[in-house]
Amino acid sequence: MPDYIDRIEPDPDGLDFDALKKAGISMLQELCGERWTDYNLHDPGVTILEQLCYGLTDLAYRSDFAPEDYLAGPFGKIDFARHALHQADVILPSQVLTADDYRKIIYDSVPEIEDVWLTSADCVDNAAGPAHAGLYRISLKIRESLQTDIGSDEQAELEVRTKQRVIEVFNAHRNLCEDIDEVVVIGTQPVFLCGDIQIHSLRDSAAIFADIFFRCARQVVSGFRTERYLDARDGGISLENMFSGPRTVHGRILSTGADMPGAPIPMARLISVVQSVDGVTHVQRLALCDGSGQPVQGESMDGKVLRLRFPDKEQSTFLRLHFASSGVGDFDARSAAQITQLQTEKAQIVLDDARIVLRKVRFEFDTVRNTVQSLEQIVPAPQGVQRALHEYYSIQHQFPAIYGINRYGVPSSAPLINKVSAHQLKAYLFVAEQLMANYLESLQAIPQVFSVDDLAQTYFSQVIDNQALPDIETLYVDAPPHIGAMLARIVARIDKPEERRSRLIDLLLAMYGEEFSQKSLRRFNYYEDRHSARWLVDNKLAFLKNITVLSRDRATASDYTRGTTRSDGSANRPGLHAKIAILLDLPPALENGEVSRELLHYKLRLSTAALSSAEYERAAAHLMRLAESADDYGRRAAPNGEIPGEVLPTSLLTQGVRLENYILEQNDGAVHVHFQTHDSRLGVVRLGNYAGMTDADHQVQLLRGFIRRLNMASEGVFLVEHLLLRPRTHVANGANEANDADKPTGDVPADFYSSRISVIFPGWSARFSDPDFRALAQETVCRNLPAHLYPEFYWLDFVSMRDFEHRHRIWLDCLRKVAADARSGPDSLNTASASLRKFLLRHRSVSDLTYWV
Repeated sequence: MPDYIDRIEPDPDGLDFDALKKAGISMLQELCGERWTDYNLHDPGVTILEQLCYGLTDLAYRSDFAPEDYLAGPFGKIDFARHALHQADVILPSQVLTADDYRKIIYDSVPEIEDVWLTSADCVDNAAGPAHAGLYRISLKIRESLQTDIGSDEQAELEVRTKQRVIEVFNAHRNLCEDIDEVVVIGTQPVFLCGDIQIHSLRDSAAIFADIFFRCARQVVSGFRTERYLDARDGGISLENMFSGPRTVHGRILSTGADMPGAPIPMARLISVVQSVDGVTHVQRLALCDGSGQPVQGESMDGKVLRLRFPDKEQSTFLRLHFASSGVGDFDARSAAQITQLQTEKAQIVLDDARIVLRKVRFEFDTVRNTVQSLEQIVPAPQGVQRALHEYYSIQHQFPAIYGINRYGVPSSAPLINKVSAHQLKAYLFVAEQLMANYLESLQAIPQVFSVDDLAQTYFSQVIDNQALPDIETLYVDAPPHIGAMLARIVARIDKPEERRSRLIDLLLAMYGEEFSQKSLRRFNYYEDRHSARWLVDNKLAFLKNITVLSRDRATASDYTRGTTRSDGSANRPGLHAKIAILLDLPPALENGEVSRELLHYKLRLSTAALSSAEYERAAAHLMRLAESADDYGRRAAPNGEIPGEVLPTSLLTQGVRLENYILEQNDGAVHVHFQTHDSRLGVVRLGNYAGMTDADHQVQLLRGFIRRLNMASEGVFLVEHLLLRPRTHVANGANEANDADKPTGDVPADFYSSRISVIFPGWSARFSDPDFRALAQETVCRNLPAHLYPEFYWLDFVSMRDFEHRHRIWLDCLRKVAADARSGPDSLNTASASLRKFLLRHRSVSDLTYWV
């Protein structure tokens, strides 16, 4: 460690005028030291150097504005979506990860409950069968005000409605391989506060009593506290702590109680809460008691949880407030009865007034809890100043007039040699000035470069006109627009847009702690005609555009109670599925949830059977007719009824995407098109004869494009959580009753349901039949799957995939029906689950079990 402190440099980068001039003179001395000069201002070379240094300081000045200025648009506003920038309340919150996160999001979303607990099912005595990891038992405490003065039927309906809402919230935020075992409503045991508390006279005693009761009731009734985001900011809470965990819309939810129902309530905590109430000077005694005044321990009994009740007339003297100047006890025995009567009357008056104050306090609490908090003041959108950074003003304006290159030029009376020399100097300086002007144009293009726009260049240029540099256009060999095109071509020679854009996207991804690690994906560019580097950039852009979902929902499962969209309008699919689709360049969503649908639409039957050359040629001709009948838009035209279903050779599907497999041979004015099948028995087969090379090339491109679309439409991935395939039980009278058919059998391994997920890929497309790509796909899944989950991979042929999709569709429909109506029996779901389980276990032995975990 040095013994001194380094002096702060005014310009550590050396871009100030003095540093640039010093560096320039030093370079001049090295280049032309044999020619004598004193390097003073009278030397024209030094004058030129000074002007160039001045021009560079202007570039440095324009490069040192606030970052938001370079992205600002009209009125200083920034298009955050265009630049893949996200505010703290969007990018910082995560999805639910822990049981406490589930509690907070349920408490925030269901106002009917006062508290909620999640207990792992393996901690609960379950007579219906063994518990599985990831199953939760949810216990609810419903608000007392909702249960007051309602009948048993209304009470039952309230509980059913609340349970269903809790299930909806849980499923909307459910993680992979997690599910609800059951939801129960816990009964409550009323308790009262008793004790003696000293207060002062500066605050109304009724307000003090109401404050004491409400704060203690919140400690007993609920383990949560809702804090306004504005209050949290004013309290010094940082944004990363404020938005840690799932985003709650009604404020910052703080957990203050036990995470298990029935946990004891420490009396020391209640005493501390009372002591913090404004107006309380000393807590002499504090305890919990029942309606008759008998002491109650701070823990639940008989499976019920405690609920603090406001005292009625019979309990009006349980909690006594005394002014600090008065004593407790020490009454004259002769007046004890009178004093007791007087205290009871005063206590009742205080209670009546406290009820009124308590209504106000409860109303304020409910308002905070049920009001959606605005974050405009918490996370204000930054704004910048829109600047014309590209405007270039030539350094030649600053030269002495004697040089004849500023706006005054050379006098008309000057000799021709002077005019020629001025033009030569102007042209000599033009090269350096063009570089500086191009730099400013690139500076102005920062919003384009650091964006998700489709960009074809990363270096930019501009034409220096007469306004920027006097009389420069007279030296151009062409009109300024043509000069601009020439400059663009010159810059394009050194511009590597794909490589530079890829690095810029890496920088934007690094802001969020992400990295696109699929560089080996370019080896498997089977379908795209574009350069593989451009294809990789497009994949990176897709990753960047979805960064909030991919980073936040990486462990989130789909909501099986809904269809293709979630309640917030986003796509209903696991976060893992979305990330895998981008990293492997798969379709973002399967059409109707099936990968076999495209081949079925065209009545194509994929076959690996040995075909003769004539059969192969007939199959290729049939595929060509389908290609000609397909439209050029998103939906393909259905085959005519006159065209029967045909066999599609697997080799034609997998090898037909490669242009090198098509052989064009010209013979006697006709062009013969052949296809390399890569089958040692068939070799090369004929596809057709055409009149000319153009016609033949068009037909080859048409067929190849159609085969490419068939391949791409046949690729996708299914994720099946084993936990959702577990046998379900009937629920009657609050007890689980398992059918014998639903109990686990010896055919299902004991570890089948816990923390396991099946990853099903189709195995017949060109890419998916490549063993190296399969290894990459499995590695990609394992790298992005939560570490506690174990994947099982399946690569299915067309027939097996059709069987799987049929079973999966039936099972998913049954799962949604049972989730929509909790009172419906699970018989159909158990049957569908058993069918899908049987399929997975049957294909398990032949699946690829190579893992990177």
